[in-house]
Amino acid sequence: MKQLFSFLFLLLSVFGVAQQPHDSLLPVDQKVSKGVLENGMTYYVRSNSTPKNRADLYLVVRAGSIDEDDDQQGLAHFAEHMAFNGTENFPKNELIKYLESIGMEFGPEVNAYTSFDETVYMIKVPLDEDEYIENGLQVLYDWACQTTDSDEEIEKERGVIHEEWRGGRGANERMMQKWIPVLLHESRYAERLPIGKIDIIDNCPPEVLRRYRSDWYRPDLQAVVVVGDFDQEEMVKRVKAKFSDIPAKENPRKKEIFAIPRHAETLVSVVTDKEARYPVANIYYKHPLKINKTLADYREGIKHSLFNSMINNRLQELAQLADPPFITAGSAYEELFGPVSVYSSGVLCQNGQIERGIKAVVEENERVMRYGFTASELERMKNALLASIEKSYNERDKQRSEAYAEEYKRNFLMTEEPIPGIENEFLYYRQFLPGITLDEVNALAKKWITDENRVVVVTAPEIEGIKVPSEDEVLAILNEVENSPLDAYDDVIADKPLIDQEIVPGEVVGKKQLDEIDALEWTLSNGAVVVLKTTDFKDDEVLFTAYSLGGKSLYGQESDISADFAATIVAMSGISGFDKVTLDKMMSDKVFSISPYLRDLTEGFSGRSSVKDLETMMEMLYLYFTDLRVDPQAFSSYMSRYAGFIENRVASPEDAYNDTLQVVSVNYHPRKRPVTKEVLQEASFGTIEKIARERFVNAADFKFFFVGNIDPEAFKPVVERYIGGLPASDKREKWVDMQVKSPDGVVEKTVYRGQEEKSLSHITFHGNFDYSRENLVTIDALGKILSTRLLEVIREDKSSVYSIGARPSVEKMPVPKYSMSIYYGTSPEKVNELKEDIFREIADIAGNGPSEEDLQKAKEKMLRERENNLRENSFWLSVINNGYLYKDGDFSDFSGYEELVNQLTKEKIMEATKAYFNFENYYQVILKPEQK
Repeated sequence: MKQLFSFLFLLLSVFGVAQQPHDSLLPVDQKVSKGVLENGMTYYVRSNSTPKNRADLYLVVRAGSIDEDDDQQGLAHFAEHMAFNGTENFPKNELIKYLESIGMEFGPEVNAYTSFDETVYMIKVPLDEDEYIENGLQVLYDWACQTTDSDEEIEKERGVIHEEWRGGRGANERMMQKWIPVLLHESRYAERLPIGKIDIIDNCPPEVLRRYRSDWYRPDLQAVVVVGDFDQEEMVKRVKAKFSDIPAKENPRKKEIFAIPRHAETLVSVVTDKEARYPVANIYYKHPLKINKTLADYREGIKHSLFNSMINNRLQELAQLADPPFITAGSAYEELFGPVSVYSSGVLCQNGQIERGIKAVVEENERVMRYGFTASELERMKNALLASIEKSYNERDKQRSEAYAEEYKRNFLMTEEPIPGIENEFLYYRQFLPGITLDEVNALAKKWITDENRVVVVTAPEIEGIKVPSEDEVLAILNEVENSPLDAYDDVIADKPLIDQEIVPGEVVGKKQLDEIDALEWTLSNGAVVVLKTTDFKDDEVLFTAYSLGGKSLYGQESDISADFAATIVAMSGISGFDKVTLDKMMSDKVFSISPYLRDLTEGFSGRSSVKDLETMMEMLYLYFTDLRVDPQAFSSYMSRYAGFIENRVASPEDAYNDTLQVVSVNYHPRKRPVTKEVLQEASFGTIEKIARERFVNAADFKFFFVGNIDPEAFKPVVERYIGGLPASDKREKWVDMQVKSPDGVVEKTVYRGQEEKSLSHITFHGNFDYSRENLVTIDALGKILSTRLLEVIREDKSSVYSIGARPSVEKMPVPKYSMSIYYGTSPEKVNELKEDIFREIADIAGNGPSEEDLQKAKEKMLRERENNLRENSFWLSVINNGYLYKDGDFSDFSGYEELVNQLTKEKIMEATKAYFNFENYYQVILKPEQK
C-alpha cells in the first residue's frame, strides 16, 4: 500500500511540474524553516533523525579574505582561530573543553574554515540533555557577536597560525604564488589568499583584527543553520528568540563584490620547482557566475551534469589505453569562486610528456565541439543520473544532518545553491531528463570552450634533461589542435548479458542465529559461509565484504611487487569477456561497486549496492571466482601511469620523509620497501595473473558478510545461486608470518630535505600487546587523553604547533602488537624541545594519572562514538568481519563495551601509560631542511 501511495503521489507531482512554466522560481524545500530576522540574520532549521540524538549547528559568515583591508591580509583566518580562544560565555579555551566534555572531538565535530568569500563554523552536539543544545546555540551566538579577541589570546594564537602557514609551505605553494595572479587576472582575489601575509599575522596590532571583525561579523552577513533530531517548530522559536537579540549593525560598511576581469587573449603561466612531484596542466575557460533560481535554471544544471559525466568517461577511457597519454585527467563546468564559473580541463602528466597530455584533453574538448556526443552516450548517462537521483530519493529519510547543513550553507553564500528538496529534485529529473536533446547538450561545448577568457597553467618539476614547454609552445598546442583533423568518437558497446552460462545453485544446509549481534549465519552446500545482518539505517544500502586467509604472505620476496598490484590489475581488467571500458558502459545505470583486495594475510572483496542492484553485484562476485579477467592492456596502462606518478617522489621532501618513516617502522624489512620506478620493474604480468587466479578460486575457503536493507527470504535464493553455485574444494589455507617487526631499542633518524624552514616528526612507541577487549578500550582512551593533553600544552600554551596528537594502533595477526604514534610539525629548532615536552607530559600521566576532567572527556567521546557507530552499516560490517577473522565468530563479549569504558579509572590509565610508553623502545623520524 505504501509503494502504491508513493507511486500515485509521484505521478500527480510529475503532472504538477509539467504544468509549471520554466521561468517559475524554484521552491524552498517545505521541510526546512528558512527566514530572516529583523536584524538581518538568516536562519535555517530542519528536523532530521540521522544521526539520532545529534544536531549539526553552523554559523555561516558571508565574508572572508576578499574583504580584508591591505593591513589585514590573513586576519579573516586569524579571526576564525580567535573564535575558539575566548567568548563572553566561554573564556579562553573553555569552549573546546566544554564541547569535549560532552563527547565532541575537536576536528571531526568542532571545526571551522576560512575561504575567499566565507567563514564557516561547525559543531555537533548531543541532544540527550536540553542544556547541550542550549549551550550549542549560545556558542553560535557568541561566535556571531561576542568573541573577546583579547590581547593575550591574540599573542598566543600568532604562533599557532604561523605553524599552520609553515606547514603549508612547499613546492605547490611556491608555484601557486606565481600562477594564481595569471589565473585571477588583475583581480583582488589574487592578492587575498586566505592564509594571508605572515608578517601581518606575526605583527599586526590587535585592534586591526578587531576592526575586521567589527566590519564583517554582523547579522546581515550571517546565517545560523540548525539541523538535527529535535522538534522543528520548537527549535525555530528558540533560534528566533536567541538570535533576534543581536543588534543590527549601524552604518554598516558596504560589502563589495569583486570581479575577476575578463581578457580577450589566452593567458599562460608555466612554473617549475625542484621539489614538485609531477607535471600538471590545467586549462581554464572562465565565465560569469549564473545563479540558479528557476526551473529552467535547474534543467540547465542537469544538462551540465550530463556533459561533465560524458566528457570524463571519454577521458577515463583514454587513461586505460596500453600507452595512455596522461596519468589521469578530468573536465568539469563548476563554480570557481567569487562571481565566476569555469569550465576546466586538468591533466596529470608523465615527465617529458606535458605537451602530449595537454593535447589529449584539448583534443577531447575539440572532438565534442566538432561532433558532439553520441545518442548512445547521452541515453546511457541519462539512465545513470536517474539511477543516482533515485537512490538519493530512496534514502531521503536517512540523509545525514551534516549534508543538509552543507546544502543550506551553500544556499546562503554567493552561489545561492537552490534547495527545493530531494522530492522535488527527483521529480525534476524525471520530468526534464527525457526531453533534454543531444543538440542541447552538445551546444554547451561551443558556449563553454572559447578562446576568450582562457587561461592555461602548467606546473612541473625542474629535472635536468626533461623538457617543459614554454608559454609559446603551450599556445601552439592549442592552435594545432584547433586546426588538425579529428575523427568522431566511436561509442563501442556490448549487447549481451553479463553471465551467459548456466549456473547450478547450491543450497543453505546450515543456519545459525547470532543473537549477540542480531545476525544470521548460513552455511552453504559448497562449504561457503555467509553472514547477513538486516538493518534499517539506510533504506537503499547494502554493504558487503568477504575474506579468505593467505594473502600476500603465501608468496616469496621475488613476487612481492606483483602481489602488491595483483588486485588492482584485476579490478582494472573488467570481467569475463568484457574489458573495463565496455563493462563500465554496461553497468553505467547500476548503483553498485565491487572490487577485489589482496592484503598481507588475507584476500577478498569489498562492495556496496542499492537494493535494486544487489543481484548485479552478486553476478560480478560470481564471475570474479569463475571467469576472472587479467588484461595485459590494463597491466600496461596502470604500470605506465603509476611509474609516472612515483617517478619524482624523491624530489618531494615529504615523500622522502614518509619513505624513511615507512622503512624505519619495519626495521628495513625487504617486503615493505617503498615502490620506486626501479622496484616497479619487478612487477610481472604473468606472476600477477598467476597470483590472482590462485587467490580468488575456492569459495569454501571464504566467508561472506552482508549488512543493510536485506530481506533474508528474498536474498536466500540469490545467495544460493551466486555463492552456493561457486566452485569449491576441501583445501583450506593459512597465512604465513613474514616476520615484519619494528626495530628494537631507540632509533632516531633525521631526513634533511627541502628548502623550507619546517620540520615534521613522528615518535612511535611499540611492543607486544595482550589482545583483549579491555586492553583495546584502554589504549584507545589513552590515545584520546594524551591527544587532549598535547593540544592544550603544546598547541595552546606553547603555541608551537598547528596540529598534534597521539594515534594508537593494534594488530592481532600475525602476532598481537601495538603502536602509539605522536605526530607534529614545527620549526626545525623546536623539534627536540617539543620532544622533551611531550615525554614530560607522558611521564606525568604515568606518575600522576590524567585529570578527572580529561579522563571523563575520553570516556564521553568513546561513548558518543559508540552511540553513532551502532547506527552505521559500515561499523556492523567491520564488527562481523573482525569477529570471524579474530575470534572465529564468537561475539559473546560484544555487549560489554559501555561497561568497560565506564570502568576506566585513573589508575588503569597510569598502568597503561607505563606499559605502552617505554622510553627505551621507540623510533623517531624527523624531517629538517637541507643543511646549507
